[in-house]
Amino acid sequence: MTAKGAPAIDAAGLAQGARLDDKIVIVTGAAGGIGACIAKHFAAAGATLLLADIQADHATAIAQEIAARGGRAASTPVDITDPDSARAMAAIAMRDYGRIDVLVACAGIDAPRGQAWSLADAHWRNVIDTDLSGAWWCAKAVIPSMIRARSGRMIFIGSVAGRRGSLGTSVAYNAAKAGIAGLTFGLARQLEPHGILVNAVAPGPTGNTGEPMTDEEKAREAATYPLGLGGPEPVAHACLYLAGQGGNWISGTVLNVSGGRWQG
Repeated sequence: MTAKGAPAIDAAGLAQGARLDDKIVIVTGAAGGIGACIAKHFAAAGATLLLADIQADHATAIAQEIAARGGRAASTPVDITDPDSARAMAAIAMRDYGRIDVLVACAGIDAPRGQAWSLADAHWRNVIDTDLSGAWWCAKAVIPSMIRARSGRMIFIGSVAGRRGSLGTSVAYNAAKAGIAGLTFGLARQLEPHGILVNAVAPGPTGNTGEPMTDEEKAREAATYPLGLGGPEPVAHACLYLAGQGGNWISGTVLNVSGGRWQG
């Protein structure tokens, strides 16, 4: 589904203006809807991909699909809540490709439901450990190689939930995604002198990825988006822009990709 009034853009067409030939890209959460969409767009743009996910079989299937279409992709299991697992992921990329040009940190828990007064302690820890700390462990794992190369891009997948709450979404998710913005700002400031650019993309609900939405929920959400529910493709387009030439002079930014729902 494309946004209201917006032309459909396929991965191949978009890739003509944002080539990533010879770039080595890690995509975490590549087995999920948004992560898989990002991976396919990057492959169409010429990138060589390492698809990382705790759902190793699903990530392998995505890599095989990309390879069957003429792209270059491999897969590896990763548990982003485990620093050692994140370091092993980065080590595999360095062993097989010799460098890491781009990290797209997409892995995470989709917005869980819950009221603040009823959240279990374990719920809070799980969401923060996965959606915030997990992004950090992956970033930390690739920083040394990017500093040595004096080049690199990091793209975190945040959310409009980092800027606005809702009656049914867990506050742990709001806090984690707000933390992604802070992580982006802090890392950008410290890594820019080393040639590394750090940004985040903040989408709203895509309607058909993550925790399933009912038709009624989709209709209700779509009514709050001036441009309609866009699906995962606009997120992939934004990541491709930041990873390519369009992002050459962009760092420390949270790119709002929310169909007009979030202003500013």
